[in-house]
Parts: sequence; structure tokens; C-alpha cells
Amino acid sequence: MSYLIILTILWACLVGEFSWANLGVGFAISLLILFIASRSMGTSYIQFGRSGNILRRTAILGYFIAFFLKELVIASLTVFRSVVSPFSFLQPGIVAVPLDLKTSAEITLLANLITLTPGTLSLDVSTDKKVLYVHTIRMDDPESFRISIKDGFEKRVMEVMRS
Repeated sequence: MSYLIILTILWACLVGEFSWANLGVGFAISLLILFIASRSMGTSYIQFGRSGNILRRTAILGYFIAFFLKELVIASLTVFRSVVSPFSFLQPGIVAVPLDLKTSAEITLLANLITLTPGTLSLDVSTDKKVLYVHTIRMDDPESFRISIKDGFEKRVMEVMRS
């Protein structure tokens, strides 16, 4: 991991620009360099602690980010439609979502992702950390809302945090 960070920062220093786009390019180039070095030298420069291959973790993180951006766009369009439509699509409600996540970090990440998505807001977590209460501006069916959170955000958070 440290090689990856060092090479990424070295790239940004050589280019002379510390923008997110430039750091992303530097990260991708650094991964490629470490991959080639690992294959040619027979060593394992591309390891991420005890978790294993950083390429696998990077792919999981990439899918996670793409999923969140897709959900963000869909939710934004739904809220926009609700606001500009002459008909009221608002059906607010609070839903209790049972959690399979165990750690505070996992639950916090899930709650923040839900809150960042337009039209939803994480309200509270039960004291035993087994239920997350979520407010939504559009709840047609509470059970389908629960399933969308569990099969969407919670599943992705588990993949990212436990890989």
C-alpha cells in the first residue's frame, strides 16, 4: 500500500498539479507499474495488508462508487420530478431497516450514504445497532424500500468494508 501512495504522490509532484483527476491518473499509473513490477520480479508489491490483492479491492471500490453515483442520479431525478410536477408524488414516511452490518464504521458509512442521497435521511440507529430508521419523501411500499436499502447500499458497504 505504501508503494502505491508514494508513487501516486510522486506522480502528482512530477506533473505539478494536485487535483483529484491528476491523483486518479497517478493512482492508475502506479497500479500498472506495481502490477508489472510484481509480475516481473516475482514479488508482491500489490498487497493491501492482510486483505490481499489491491487490484481486487480497487475494483470493488470502483463498483461501489459507480453504484452510489447511479443511485444519486436516480434519486435526484425522482426528487426533481416530485418538485416540478403539478401532481403530488410525495408520500413521506419513516422505515425501520434491519441491519446485517456489525461495526460502527459500517453503520456510519451506510447512514451517510443514505443521507447523501436526495429524498432520504438517516434518522437514528437503535441502541443495539440492529435497526436503522430512515425517512423518505416517497414511500410507496415500506417492504420494497427496505429491500432496496439492504440489497443496494448495505450489500455494497459490506463488500467494501469486508473485502
